[in-house]
Amino acid sequence: MSGAVVAGSAAFLLAGALVPLLVRFAVGRNLLDVPNLRSSHEVPTPRLGGVAIILGTWAGVLLLGLGGAGPLLLAATLVGLVGLADDFGGLHFGPKAAAQALAAAGLVALYPPPLLSGAPGVLKAAVFVVGVFWVVALTNAFNFMDGIDGIIGGVALVNVLFLGALAGGGGLPVLPALAGAVAGFLVWNVSPASIFLGDAGSYFLGFFLAVAALYAPPPGGGWSPLLFVAGVLVFTPLLFDTGYTLLRRARAGKNVFAAHREHVYQEITPAPSMHRRTSNLYYGVSVVAGLAALLVAGGGVAVLAGLALALACCALLAALPSLVRT
Repeated sequence: MSGAVVAGSAAFLLAGALVPLLVRFAVGRNLLDVPNLRSSHEVPTPRLGGVAIILGTWAGVLLLGLGGAGPLLLAATLVGLVGLADDFGGLHFGPKAAAQALAAAGLVALYPPPLLSGAPGVLKAAVFVVGVFWVVALTNAFNFMDGIDGIIGGVALVNVLFLGALAGGGGLPVLPALAGAVAGFLVWNVSPASIFLGDAGSYFLGFFLAVAALYAPPPGGGWSPLLFVAGVLVFTPLLFDTGYTLLRRARAGKNVFAAHREHVYQEITPAPSMHRRTSNLYYGVSVVAGLAALLVAGGGVAVLAGLALALACCALLAALPSLVRT
């Protein structure tokens, strides 16, 4: 516990201290997110906050020693660097998705998670594909949902809390470092934000947490597919908002990868003054989703209760544009 506190505190302090330096660097080189018709902000804002999270996480982890977390952290950092290249110059979606898939495939193949190790021989290929798809899907869900002040940083902190709870006392030791770095960044990102996460940060966070859900050791050493399902449910709000939006756009014949303002969180946030309200709503729904995940992980009748709670989260999010008035 003391090691986790040290790692988290160091990550928090470094990430928080780096943000003003990154703001100055970004402003001096015009690395700003300039508002347009699809934006949810009104003032050009630096977009390099992910660098602070990446460096803060590394600092916290190195204080404790990399141990078995080295491959996870290295792969997430490589994906974050691809996002950083996009923050600097702009990349098409295809190359970014390919880089994410390669990093995920390499990690899962070279360091098989319990999901793959425990699969029967004939199913290993299918489970491998599922694992890679999961990592790429959550990585991009984090990126798609990073559109208003504070939303992804706060949701990620909730996700870390419940992933740690699912893993019990033996959870991944890198999670406290990640939580500290995100908290240090979030100090500057709550509305009105001084800096944005950028693709470097959203890709790093999404990839890191997707892999954490695959690799976190279960309490007692036992593992089952049900625990992976519980890990997926932790991210219910991000996954539902992303999937629901893509489905609606596909049914309308629109380009699902084109920039837009049709996410649920965007529809209920017509002005920057509403950013904090919307972020708080998603924090709350993420807590409920985390509780649903714990119920599912418990097995037995609680599985049905957990699934029902997760479905209730989805129904609430779908109804939010009608329920929330400005």
